[in-house]
Amino acid sequence: MAFQFLLAAVIGAIAYLDRTAAFQVMLHRPLVVATAMGAVFGNVFAGAQVGAVLELLYLARLPVGASIPPDDTGAAMFAGAAAAVSTSSVGLSAGTITAVLLLSVPCAELGKAVDRQVRRINGRIATLTADSVEKGDSQAVEHGLLAGVTLFALSGVVLTLLFTGAGVAVGRQLLPRFGPASKSFFAALLPVLILLGAASVFSCTRISRTAPVFYLTMAMVFAVTFLFRWAG
Repeated sequence: MAFQFLLAAVIGAIAYLDRTAAFQVMLHRPLVVATAMGAVFGNVFAGAQVGAVLELLYLARLPVGASIPPDDTGAAMFAGAAAAVSTSSVGLSAGTITAVLLLSVPCAELGKAVDRQVRRINGRIATLTADSVEKGDSQAVEHGLLAGVTLFALSGVVLTLLFTGAGVAVGRQLLPRFGPASKSFFAALLPVLILLGAASVFSCTRISRTAPVFYLTMAMVFAVTFLFRWAG
């Protein structure tokens, strides 16, 4: 288990750097992160299932400019780990998927708060770097950039360990305690969450004839979800 958390921390550092500080090649997206966490903790298909729905829910919430959206990367870390360790021999039930998705919301909000603080510290680093450059320090920019990247990477490692640890704990201790009635109730909510995500994408689309995009997105997510449920 220690090796799994170490591997998760490395992936988390890369994913959180990819959000804004470096790379920006979509490695931080929920589908990618949740699938990776599923692979790390033993069930790549379970991670991909929750990642597909999370991707739809957060697709329109991007960390562009000064905007600080909910931490979908952290939510995917939690959900991927929780889904992987809670999978039974018959696969991941719809009720478990919904429960994992709902429980990931606090992770997204906590990650958002941490991101806000990290950006403030990074802004302070930028101010200190500018002051040093004015004083003639030729290496201040290089040191400032290195400090900023290190700050984002370290915060990513800490958040990853926190969220994956919580996910493993929830998957092993909490989710198995849900009875049939609770699972049936959560299962009924899964289509609602998917429709909410699709509606979010639809409302943010700025092209003509958006209805086909809306229905195509819903169809694709349903198809991917059921595909991974069948394959798992």
